[in-house]
Amino acid sequence: MRKSNNLCFLLFFILIIFSFNALAQSSSKISGHVIDSLKKPIEGASIRLINGHDTLRTNADAKGNFAFLKVTRNKFYITITALGYKPFTTIYEIESSKKNIVLDPVVLQIETIRLEDVQVKVKVDPIKIKKDTIEYNAGAYTVRENDKVEDLLRQLQGIEIDEKGAVTAMGKKMTKLRVNGEDFFTNNVEDYIRQLPADIIAKIQVIEDYGDEANFTGIKTGTPQKMLNLVMKPGKDKGIFGGVNVNTATNNAHSLAGKGNIWKKTKQIGFGGRYGITNNEFTKSNNGALSGNIRDKISKEFTVNGSYDFSEGTNKSIQSNYLETFNPQGTIYDLRESINNSNSLTNNINLGLNGSTKKNYFNVMLAGALADTRNDAFSTSNKTGIIRQDLSSNLGSRNSNPNLNGSINWSRRLSNNKRSLSMGFSFGNSGGNTNSSINDMIRYYNETTNILLKDSILNRLVDNNTLSSNFGGNIQFSNSLKKSKDSTGYNFINVSYRFMVSRSRNLQTTKVNSPLGNSFVVDSLGQDYVSNFINQNISIGYNANKNQLSYNFGVNFSPSIIIGQYRNTGQKLKNYQLNFSPSANLSYQMKENESFSFDYSGATNSPDFNKLQPIRNNNDVQNLIIGNPDLKTTASHTADFSYNKFGIKSGLSIMAGLSGTFAINSVVSNTVFLRDTLNSLKQQTTFENVNGIYNIGANYSANKRMLDNKFSLSINGNIAYSHNVFYTDNVLNRSRGINVSNGFKFNLNQKKYAFNTSASYSFSSNTYSVMNQNIKNVQVVALSGSASWIPNKHFRVNASASKSLNFGYSLYAGNPLLVNVGMNTSFLKGNRLLFSVQANDLFNQGALFSTSITNNSISENRTRFISRFIQATLSYNLSQFGGKNSKLNSNINVDE
Repeated sequence: MRKSNNLCFLLFFILIIFSFNALAQSSSKISGHVIDSLKKPIEGASIRLINGHDTLRTNADAKGNFAFLKVTRNKFYITITALGYKPFTTIYEIESSKKNIVLDPVVLQIETIRLEDVQVKVKVDPIKIKKDTIEYNAGAYTVRENDKVEDLLRQLQGIEIDEKGAVTAMGKKMTKLRVNGEDFFTNNVEDYIRQLPADIIAKIQVIEDYGDEANFTGIKTGTPQKMLNLVMKPGKDKGIFGGVNVNTATNNAHSLAGKGNIWKKTKQIGFGGRYGITNNEFTKSNNGALSGNIRDKISKEFTVNGSYDFSEGTNKSIQSNYLETFNPQGTIYDLRESINNSNSLTNNINLGLNGSTKKNYFNVMLAGALADTRNDAFSTSNKTGIIRQDLSSNLGSRNSNPNLNGSINWSRRLSNNKRSLSMGFSFGNSGGNTNSSINDMIRYYNETTNILLKDSILNRLVDNNTLSSNFGGNIQFSNSLKKSKDSTGYNFINVSYRFMVSRSRNLQTTKVNSPLGNSFVVDSLGQDYVSNFINQNISIGYNANKNQLSYNFGVNFSPSIIIGQYRNTGQKLKNYQLNFSPSANLSYQMKENESFSFDYSGATNSPDFNKLQPIRNNNDVQNLIIGNPDLKTTASHTADFSYNKFGIKSGLSIMAGLSGTFAINSVVSNTVFLRDTLNSLKQQTTFENVNGIYNIGANYSANKRMLDNKFSLSINGNIAYSHNVFYTDNVLNRSRGINVSNGFKFNLNQKKYAFNTSASYSFSSNTYSVMNQNIKNVQVVALSGSASWIPNKHFRVNASASKSLNFGYSLYAGNPLLVNVGMNTSFLKGNRLLFSVQANDLFNQGALFSTSITNNSISENRTRFISRFIQATLSYNLSQFGGKNSKLNSNINVDE
């Protein structure tokens, strides 16, 4: 019996031991997310989990996610490594009862890698498309020695750069520049893409940016702006760059410019200056400028920045303008010539303080400007058609405009980051003083015989003083609708209130000289009014963000009121408006390298006080202006759709967009022709509300890359339809416009040579309901090509040619053939000294020509200048990035 009891006890003891062992071996699932400082996933990161004596290994997927299914201890180590980032190691301790643990996102910081010269060639994907980001891998494109970021950007699909350096992405201008996710100097995109060398860039990102405050709170509403972010190669996140260049040209144009920049990661100091002079038949200018800026991270949480810009210059220009205005009574043809001489002096200063902690974000900004401008202009206007008269005018004016504005914004995360509160305040004050001397001579002709009937001379001295001030504020509260333990995404509902109060005064005094030389004040040509404007906005919105999908939608209510008073007459004006507008945004990552987005927004715009006031404005004796106090607020609605796809295997990328805008209660002018004492016509303009103004447009771009991305074929184009409504002689009229353009491009980029050619066709047609459906068609066929030969790193030859065939213009546009050739050679260590010669427009056929359409008027402009000249440039460039031991060959491709 005792043996039996002992055996039972032994079996029971063994059973208990096994039970404890089984309990001890119970496992948990551990998952997490690896991102960089821009909150972008890091694909392929290596993760090790040390669990007692066991080591588990895995890699992050394309979305940066990782998971370990069987972790048997509640205390473990995790180590994460990735190329180009600092290693991450930490210890975790979890509750034993939890079986599914989601760790907080792990943020890897960029590592400074110090290597000797190496050459690594890896096939990389040139484009990665995400929900709100298009990322270009610089290693997939041709980068030559001495190339700048601008040269690299010109190779990227969907990005265009004009002759002034302005960058647009799918038709939207880049407004902000960052490097490695941090603000870079003054955010001057045009300036810094021409200074930074291309061989230090690892990636270029085009980001839909909603602002710093939105990135902090996670509440992204409104229409995003295009931001350019440059990701540097490891070890290239500091340096000194800049240079000095001297230009001289045969069109008697000469300039001297210098820039310097010191970049030490958290500290940025920049300065520059330029001076230029031009003196020839069509252009006379003398311009100088100085600038300086600083940005410094004074502590872990605080960053300060400041900038100052000064410029002074004199300019002379000559311009021709041809204007056709359609009216039920006939057409007015107006040929205008103008010569302008201006002298300007401007000062701008900006100061800022930014702070960010785990719980708080705030921004303080103060900006001031002082501008003083003098302008002397002589112009002639020769009208034919239903109005036959000549006008010659001399205008001399001086304008002074000081202004000061600032803002304070603060945000705080509440309740375990599931709630946030934001508040802000802004103010502004501006003034202006303009003194003008206007001397007009009008010649009236008989409409049938063209015989001169009378001369009329009117000389006026106009003194205009304005003073405006405003202040406003906002408050926003956001609350999460998800449980605190749910980390799969976020859902927020947010409520905000904004207000703006502004006050302005305009005092205008006009004196007229009598035939005897005496001057006297003309009350009918003067104004003295004060206006007060109060605008409020109440909005309610919902935001959601998941792995592949993010969206938001909301409604806005905007009550506003304008109260005005005319001090010289005692008349008062009161205009009250209540407006409603919706908004919606959606971004969806369909699959890897394929996404689409949709944006819909509504906005309201109250009519300008000058268009509301019922007082007659006689400043322009040929066009009297009378406001309409019954105008309603304009409500505009805009929708944008975009689609992006890149085929990794096929090398074919497609970008397409569709947009539309329509307005309710648009404010348009109503031009009425009146007979004067000589039975000649003059204009009187009033304002009315109309419906039916809308625009629809689409654009596309398809690019096929071959031969290891050295060869590409692309087609692109857009089509737009516009419908306008306007009044002429109290009659409601409509105009319709169609604009179509398509182009084909061929690019071949090799280290030793490059060749680019393109052909495009554009068609513009405008039809009016007046003048029996008068139609204006303009067609342009453009052919262009360029080539470069780079036999070695010290020498380059380039040439370009373009031919335009213009049809349908009234002014002589010609069909210019523009040919340019040039060469440059470099000297000294690191090719720091560069000498170049460029011959422009060898056949002297260039001209600046443009056309624009407004309601029932078509305007064509031509600016005359010397286009054929030879220019020589001597530049000394300083470009040193990284430390002495961080030299990295430009052939390395860094691919996360």
